[in-house]
Amino acid sequence: MTLAGRRRDRIARLRAALVLALLLSGCSSGGNSSAGGVVTPTPTPTPAPSPTPAPTVTITAAPATIAPGASSTLTWTSSAGATGCTASGDAQFSGAQPVNGSATVSPAATTNYALSCTFSSGSQSAAATVTVQGSPPPAGPATAFADPDNGAITDRALHPLAFPTAIGFGRATSVRAANAVVYKINTLDDVADPNDGKISYRECALALAVNTPYAIPAGRPRYCVFDVAGAIILQSPARITIPKIYIAGQTSPGGIEFRLGANYNPPDSLIDTRRGGDNMILRHVRVRLGEHPGRASDNGDPIRLQETSYQILDHVSSMFGTDESLDTACQNCTIQWSIIGPNICLNAGHSSSLHCKTFFLKPASNVTIAHNLSQHGEQRGLNIAPGTNPPTPGNLGQADIFNNVLYDFIAETGLVSNQFGSVYANYIGNANLRGPRYNGSDGNYLIALYTPGGGSSFGFNIYARDNVTPRTRIAGQFGSTVTDPFASVAGFIDHVVPSTICGVTSAGVADCSRTGLDVIQNTAYALAPGRSLTFDPARITSAEQAVRDVLTFAGADLCRDGPCRDNVDALYVDDVRTCDSSPYLFASTWTSTVAQSGGWANITQGPAKADSDNDGMSDEWERRFTNTNPNLWDANADADGDGYPNIEEYLNALAQDEVRYSGMVGAGTGRVPAYNCGRPMY
Repeated sequence: MTLAGRRRDRIARLRAALVLALLLSGCSSGGNSSAGGVVTPTPTPTPAPSPTPAPTVTITAAPATIAPGASSTLTWTSSAGATGCTASGDAQFSGAQPVNGSATVSPAATTNYALSCTFSSGSQSAAATVTVQGSPPPAGPATAFADPDNGAITDRALHPLAFPTAIGFGRATSVRAANAVVYKINTLDDVADPNDGKISYRECALALAVNTPYAIPAGRPRYCVFDVAGAIILQSPARITIPKIYIAGQTSPGGIEFRLGANYNPPDSLIDTRRGGDNMILRHVRVRLGEHPGRASDNGDPIRLQETSYQILDHVSSMFGTDESLDTACQNCTIQWSIIGPNICLNAGHSSSLHCKTFFLKPASNVTIAHNLSQHGEQRGLNIAPGTNPPTPGNLGQADIFNNVLYDFIAETGLVSNQFGSVYANYIGNANLRGPRYNGSDGNYLIALYTPGGGSSFGFNIYARDNVTPRTRIAGQFGSTVTDPFASVAGFIDHVVPSTICGVTSAGVADCSRTGLDVIQNTAYALAPGRSLTFDPARITSAEQAVRDVLTFAGADLCRDGPCRDNVDALYVDDVRTCDSSPYLFASTWTSTVAQSGGWANITQGPAKADSDNDGMSDEWERRFTNTNPNLWDANADADGDGYPNIEEYLNALAQDEVRYSGMVGAGTGRVPAYNCGRPMY
């Protein structure tokens, strides 16, 4: 054998020996050897039992959005072990249901359908919402626009209102003018360059000149319409000091959210009207400030109305302030159908480490607060001081406060002060629900009466009825069989001596022959001298129905193409419906960040619609009417003579005012919490 052959033979023998050794090693380690050398296999361990899966319930609606009169199919399932289910929503879906099934519903308005199923370990719930879209503008040619309210507005002599669904003292707000202009906002950027081809919110707010893509002169009455959707992040103040501005969020293809920018220092308000900025209409926008640690400011209000007149906020979501979520000092104002608060409360940039206050009106004269949701705070669920500054003898203040929903305030859920004038206030059909942070401290009343300094030359006349609070029940509402005295809604803020709370004469001066709770009455509306009712009593509902209406319709809920309530508003609406069980965002402490408070809005951008003449109305919409021409700038024309110029007819249509004039109050549906969310009184 050659040397190479002997080497190959040696390598082969070594390999064989190695394989044998490995096999023997595997046998000895892979089993148990008996004394006789028999290998016994290792027994397979018994697997641990699988944990029992948590019970689940699901419910879906298909389609989830329907036209008026159309139907949707609810389909639900529950996991094994369910013994029964109970439904709620409307007459078509209520009471006992099988554990799995389907049902067809045809709601008249947007409705939340809930299903609760019982298991041995407890109950599980799920919900689905069927959204009913309003009727679109009429299709095809017409000789004139449809009357935007179908002639149903009873006070026709006051026509036109700011828009057909406007109510209260702010309803006479007007932007109309022969020289009004339209800013078609085509960028989310916070810029102001007349020649960059961008039209920004800042340019509209400040009434700045624009040269491209089309010319807009400066200093005019103006309509801000949006061809974009998303977050407008302001890096510095954009104070509105030139009068007559309509900020129309309903024109956005997916919604607008204003936020505080990282370079805005010191932080201040985002939507901000100052002296001179009278006549503002703000509709269907989200204004959310956010925390600003390291940039100290006590002016972190998403919206501030300061020393202005004729302002109306409609379907606005104003949240995540660090001072208040709404701060107003205005005359002839309305805040309606809006969600105000909560704040970012703890170590978020305010000089106070904890500052969790929501709704502040001081001073405010001739103000209407109706159909709003205010929730989660230590104070100022609705804090108002009617009158004017300075507080001179003879000052009067009128406030009408009805059908609002307030939830989970520690103190001062609703404070009213005579600091700036004698107070005339109507509190009707409001619901104040007790949350987990509520306590029974003095001053936590829906109407907490307060006279600063221990006495005043100003008095109170307060009309109160049909309010449900942690201190007052009404039989037949929220499951109650008891009606408490109407005056139980009121009390005194800490350190107030009841004898310093005086009534008021017909001339508007303090009348201390009536003191304490005797200034509260339910026999006649409280009207300041020379004032008349600015609301329709027939359109005020019970407190329980107010909860349904507000949770169904409040906040920025419409965009150009229909309903668009965002994830943040939906979270806080559900928070009230479920008494903070899904989930309660403030369970362990006050929040310090937007992320802890539910996050920013998830907004989807959509394409702009063609508008050949740049008058703010889409070509598609203008072609529907013979009174408008898609190739002619005719925003200010009013060929049908109803007082609404063409651009406002368009804005009214997108806001579904014709449908909603008679389709919001009393039309809300869905789950309503138990009295006080099942929590005890006081």
